[in-house]
Amino acid sequence: MYSIGELAKLVGMTTHGLRYYEKEGLVVPARKGNNRMYSEEDRLWIEFLIHMRATGMPLSDMKIYTELRKSDDPPLEELMALLVKHRQLVEAKIQDFQKNLLLLDKKIEVYREEIASGARNDLFDHFVGMEVNE
Repeated sequence: MYSIGELAKLVGMTTHGLRYYEKEGLVVPARKGNNRMYSEEDRLWIEFLIHMRATGMPLSDMKIYTELRKSDDPPLEELMALLVKHRQLVEAKIQDFQKNLLLLDKKIEVYREEIASGARNDLFDHFVGMEVNE
């Protein structure tokens, strides 16, 4: 069992963040008097939530997923559908990041060429109309 401070340090969250997750119904720690006590299962669940949040899953979807998971007979199809939908959004974000990374690489290469040639021009105008396919 972990105290809130121990768990916060272990998973890389603040105690405030853990209390917020509790307030939102994402985790329900056991109580020992006034102290929250988190189990190993709670730790693993919070780590999963941290990963989902890091990928941009909205709190509302995290709540839905949590509620579905808590039911006596969790609807596996609904749980999977929620994750599949989120995965599609993550994949779209990755594609956007890859496109932006290509643009950055092109801009860096233009600067390298400019520096190697000894010129000292501001190359912003060269970059403005640049397409990834150029």
